[in-house]
Amino acid sequence: MKKRFFYWIALLVLAILADIFMPSITEGGLIKVILIILGIVGIVVAVVLNSLAGMTLKLYGHRVKSEKFSPPDKFVDIGIYSCMRHPGQFGNIILLVSVTMLSSKLCAVLFGGWLAFLGVLFILFVEEREAIEKFGSEYCEYIKNTPPFFCQIKMYFSFTKIKRFF
Repeated sequence: MKKRFFYWIALLVLAILADIFMPSITEGGLIKVILIILGIVGIVVAVVLNSLAGMTLKLYGHRVKSEKFSPPDKFVDIGIYSCMRHPGQFGNIILLVSVTMLSSKLCAVLFGGWLAFLGVLFILFVEEREAIEKFGSEYCEYIKNTPPFFCQIKMYFSFTKIKRFF
């Protein structure tokens, strides 16, 4: 669990370092404004996805309720998890790219894309394997019906499942 946390923190630090040290190719103007706006919107989306994922796991991911942070011990496929398998990690990936967009440096944004690619590989090769080992055939069936990242249209229609958190 701690290794996963440090993995995402390391990727975020790399994105921030890219913002600081990469050369600026864009001098300003419309491209800079668009990148900054996309960066801010992306950060908001990332925070919302991470919040919804965390609240869903806190409410439904444990057999015994606890105030302490702990990984889920119960399979969850409702709320945001009915639309995508890894909403928190998808939020992390969006955050990485969004942070690099705020610098409005094209090289940093491209580097953020590579960091996002590393995040996807981590999810598909580490997280998925662990979830299959932990939850077995129930998770395998879930994989068949639910995409790993991208929101399906039904997410917007199933907001009634999600809004009870607020």
